[in-house]
Amino acid sequence: MLMRGQSLLELLIAMTVIIVGLTAAGTLIFSNIRLQEQSSQRVVAANLAREGIEIAKAVRDSNWLKNVDFRDGMYDTGNDYTGVPDWVQGQVTGFDFSPDDIDDAGTAIIVSNHASSVRLMVQEASGHPVRSTTFYRRLLTFEPICSDGSIRSEGTNCGGLIPVQGVRVTSRVVWDARGTRRESVIVDELYDWR
Repeated sequence: MLMRGQSLLELLIAMTVIIVGLTAAGTLIFSNIRLQEQSSQRVVAANLAREGIEIAKAVRDSNWLKNVDFRDGMYDTGNDYTGVPDWVQGQVTGFDFSPDDIDDAGTAIIVSNHASSVRLMVQEASGHPVRSTTFYRRLLTFEPICSDGSIRSEGTNCGGLIPVQGVRVTSRVVWDARGTRRESVIVDELYDWR
């Protein structure tokens, strides 16, 4: 007996199964691509934040070798404790304390085209040629760690009565990806242990 429409029904069911399978595979592929992009952005941001901490440690170590206060260069006059690394010709020369907020222009991370640092991500310094701006921003905060026996205060001022024992360095990197602001923060405490 011949059943009319049975092969058409089988064709529709087969097409539905194929379309559902292809849609699922496509969704999986595109979500994996998006997750890989987010993962690589997080790795770059974490490394930029870590680099900020390492630059602060290098300044501290250089101060020891120069036999000056270990915090020298980690604050500006007027108790300005937020800054960015100052790159000149591929070298960090200190910190620029003009940016006070993560959205200030000086916090933008750029791709250098200087001969000694081609394709290196740096923060703009005066006289430093730039190729392109990335979507990353970095701001370092240097807070004095004050202590006198059992007293410990953290902030922008020890009050002059309590000696400074160390510096809490916060390296904050933010970037905007697909309309969402993302952030990577690393905090370390540096002490004058020599």
